[in-house]
Amino acid sequence: METNKHLVFKIKEQLFTLPVIYVNTIIQLPRLFKVPQAPGYILGVINLEGNVIPVIDTSVKLGMSPLNLHDQSQVIVMQRKIEGQESFHLLGFVTEEVCDVANVEVTKMQALPNTRFEFDQRLVDGMHKINGEFCMQVNVSNFYKGEIDELIQSIADNNLPTQ
Repeated sequence: METNKHLVFKIKEQLFTLPVIYVNTIIQLPRLFKVPQAPGYILGVINLEGNVIPVIDTSVKLGMSPLNLHDQSQVIVMQRKIEGQESFHLLGFVTEEVCDVANVEVTKMQALPNTRFEFDQRLVDGMHKINGEFCMQVNVSNFYKGEIDELIQSIADNNLPTQ
């Protein structure tokens, strides 16, 4: 039975997971710098150890109402390897709460139920149960597509460090 370690986090009382191999660090939300004309789910950028990192409201990106940001809001700084390079692109996910690290049985993932609700299913790979609760697994690669990729590329083009 193949298992992978996943970070479990909460958005709007719903549990989500992502493989820990994509997690760079978890921090409390620092000061955000707004990005003019950015889509509504891009909250801004942060400076983390000299790296400029876009931060998104994960709830809005998933088609839910915005998170209520406060002093205890947490940011999961995700990393995605740049093809053909040793470096990574970093992206901040704002969450309500980071809950746990859990073992997920890869073969037990279930498809999302078909719904009539507006939801970009490319952002979620499927669902699994952890400690008796359903969790949706985030598709990290698809979170980077579109405007986020463009913002990261813009940061790189302006020679701002992205690690």
